[in-house]
Amino acid sequence: MADYTATVECEIDGRVGILRLNRPRQHNAINQQMMTEATEALRRFNEDERIHSILVTGSGASFCAGFDLKEIAAKGYTTMSQWRDAITADFEFVMQFWTSVKPTVAAVHGYCLGSGLELAVACDVTVADEKATFGEPEVKFGSSIVALILPWIVGPKYAKEWLLTGNDRMPASRAAEIGLVNRVVSEGTVEARALELAHEIAAASPMSVQMTKRAINRTADIQGMREALLSAVDTSILIESNLSPETAEFNRIANRDGMKAAVAWRDGRH
Repeated sequence: MADYTATVECEIDGRVGILRLNRPRQHNAINQQMMTEATEALRRFNEDERIHSILVTGSGASFCAGFDLKEIAAKGYTTMSQWRDAITADFEFVMQFWTSVKPTVAAVHGYCLGSGLELAVACDVTVADEKATFGEPEVKFGSSIVALILPWIVGPKYAKEWLLTGNDRMPASRAAEIGLVNRVVSEGTVEARALELAHEIAAASPMSVQMTKRAINRTADIQGMREALLSAVDTSILIESNLSPETAEFNRIANRDGMKAAVAWRDGRH
């Protein structure tokens, strides 16, 4: 039986909890309400002893287009303190899928952009539809990366090429080549295939799986991952609080003409 909120749909399939981002008209862009509801859904799955693994996916045509830029522009943050609170909350939202006690499997289709990509990467295993498109366009409009996890997954050279160009058109095949995703599957089958994998994980000993995941994450922390990510959050706060001309113009167009016009302006400059 499915459980619906305004922005998240949850259901249980055997030992797998399914968390589906549910703002399809906005390509599942993450707003404040979705952050609250998805966090609560993840907490419930982690506390439910029936659930051994968690599948994360999106409704409609896309996995997730990142944070809702229209909502961010409307808030009109002007101080470093405001940006610190907002970016820290955004960072913790993404990283909870990495630190989740139970293993997380992302099923990615359509657009997977910005912090939507970071969310997919934060999941323990990522399965992609062959037609999925990945991207981190933040530098194109003077913005920042919320959770700079990409270098820890694909290495600094690939991460620099991607993030410094603002590439938002990477195909699934290339994402697999550089280690961003674990598997690429036939068009239209990603949720079913990812669910199979989630069931395979769920069939193993929960205690062993959870402790093994914790050990792997702890290895990354010993190497400095958490400290580096928090340092990058500080950089993001500096970028956002020092409003660039590109960001100011992007926000002005978004407020006046809508997000589609702002994105068209951004893409037209490159």
